[in-house]
Amino acid sequence: MNQRLSICMLLFVLFSAPIASAAPPALELKSGDRIIFLGNTMIERSQKFGSWESVFLRSFPQAKLSFRNLGWSGDTVWAESRGIFDPPAVGYQRMIKQINELKPNYILLGYGGNEAFAGKDGLPAFQAQLQKLISDLKPTGAKLILVSPYRYENEGAPLPDPAKHNQELKLYADLLQQTAEKGDHYFVDLFSQLIPEPNGDPGLEWTTNGIHLTKAGYERAAGIIAVDLGLKPIELSPAVADEVTQLTFDKNREYFYNWRPQNITYLLGFRKHEQGQNAKELPQFIPLIEAKEAAIHSLVSSH
Repeated sequence: MNQRLSICMLLFVLFSAPIASAAPPALELKSGDRIIFLGNTMIERSQKFGSWESVFLRSFPQAKLSFRNLGWSGDTVWAESRGIFDPPAVGYQRMIKQINELKPNYILLGYGGNEAFAGKDGLPAFQAQLQKLISDLKPTGAKLILVSPYRYENEGAPLPDPAKHNQELKLYADLLQQTAEKGDHYFVDLFSQLIPEPNGDPGLEWTTNGIHLTKAGYERAAGIIAVDLGLKPIELSPAVADEVTQLTFDKNREYFYNWRPQNITYLLGFRKHEQGQNAKELPQFIPLIEAKEAAIHSLVSSH
């Protein structure tokens, strides 16, 4: 009787215990793969330096990869920066349509930094919209890489001490990690690793103003991306690395002109009746971009 009771109790424990989500498979990129960077200012500014793209390129040097940066300064999971002269919901639908047309294999998401200004009370709304975004991206078949926001540095007076806001950023970083674990997505923890908890005298090391990353800040973040995703990037000679960085900058600038031309209202918006005929020039950037991507691959693969 006691033996039978023990077996029943063991089975109860086994089958009632929560089942942990399986970790996503090791990240493996192959020729033809496209990675989209989607998110806020952190994502948009990353295209200036190229270190985030470089860490993927150098981890799979024989793979012909392409990257498309769709970051938009000040953006949120509601696409609040993307409406232009339309409501954010319209900008959101344009964003989803553009992503589908780009046919990505991976999407690196950088959100939570702006949403954290809503504090703890904003978490439920952020979580709901994040889940909607993930659901709306699912038809692409792309694997998701969720990147957390990072701590702010303390620059000192007259700027406020970021300690309280850093606690709010942690709440959003934790939610992103939980979302990644539940959804079997990749996760990069910048909050815990990029900028140490400010202590002692105020000062800046990784940002220009306590918030926006410097070149060194992006390079440090790239190293964290490599570790958290299990990447093993090769080293390039300084000359080759400089050439790849310049080509990456030029390529990203041309893609920016392709999808966010300065006169977008005249070319694609409500005033296109005035200059819309010139929108035919936008696709002419694509061959220029692809030529630079081929040059980047040649440099990295032969190193």
